[in-house]
Amino acid sequence: MTEQEFGLLVEGRRGTRPGVVLILMLLAASSGAVAWNFYGDELRSQLGMSREEEAPRFSANEFPSATPPNDQQLALIRDLQASEKRTSDQLDTALQVLISLQTTSKALSDAVAGLAAKVDALPRPAVPVARRPPPAASRKPPAEAPQPAETDPAPADH
Repeated sequence: MTEQEFGLLVEGRRGTRPGVVLILMLLAASSGAVAWNFYGDELRSQLGMSREEEAPRFSANEFPSATPPNDQQLALIRDLQASEKRTSDQLDTALQVLISLQTTSKALSDAVAGLAAKVDALPRPAVPVARRPPPAASRKPPAEAPQPAETDPAPADH
């Protein structure tokens, strides 16, 4: 691989966009759900579990006993419904942001491509411009170090 090809590979990588990550996460979640739908029964049979051992599933108006659900169960159902609504709203918002980011990214990409085309269309000078080397700074001789003060070699009287 030549240096030019290697440079193109390095220039092409600029990081992962959040939209791509979100799409990959949604794709992974949906493929996991599809795989569980196809292979879940097989896995349960290999583990020795049956569908009857799982928690029973009920429709919105159907309960296992003749007694109506108590207040705690109703509160949990309402909390679950509110949580589903919040999750749905957050997903809608995330998708709107993703679409907005993609539109902005496309517009910026088109603008950069247009500018690159204009730069390429600019006339090149026929003779390269000679650059003068920077002037060499004249060096000053190093300053002489100050002489240390002489100390009295005679011992001091106490």
